[in-house]
Amino acid sequence: MAQTPYNRALDLLSARPYTVRQLRRKLVQKEVPADEAETVIQRLLGAGLLDDERYALGYARSKLVGQGSSVRRISQELARKGVSTELSKQAIEQVVIDEEIDTRAVVERVARKKLASMGDLEPVVLRRRLFAFLARRGYEMDEIREVVAAVGKT
Repeated sequence: MAQTPYNRALDLLSARPYTVRQLRRKLVQKEVPADEAETVIQRLLGAGLLDDERYALGYARSKLVGQGSSVRRISQELARKGVSTELSKQAIEQVVIDEEIDTRAVVERVARKKLASMGDLEPVVLRRRLFAFLARRGYEMDEIREVVAAVGKT
């Protein structure tokens, strides 16, 4: 028996959370006609089973607390997933407040972890590579300068 588009969407959501854009794309990939996919999405939104705001909060919490990702990186990833800039900004700010995250401490923790894996290098080379690593991860330049100066001395 063929699955209805709604049940297919519920199965997808039971496996992992999706943004509206991701679920729409996935349903179309599963050969659900676009108008039916839109109807299913509206039904899920109405039932509270699909919520970009809740998705953004969970994603930001996971990345900030668990992985120490930068605010910029999280914003970019949420944008790729279809979350609006305003919504991602609000979610990140909410997580920083709720979890009492000190973003500078996060950068320092990531820097110290990287530093431990870099081995014996000349201090100048070490600082340059650490700076480049943190910049690629999307941290703010001012924070990077402070942290590299602080951890480079130890």
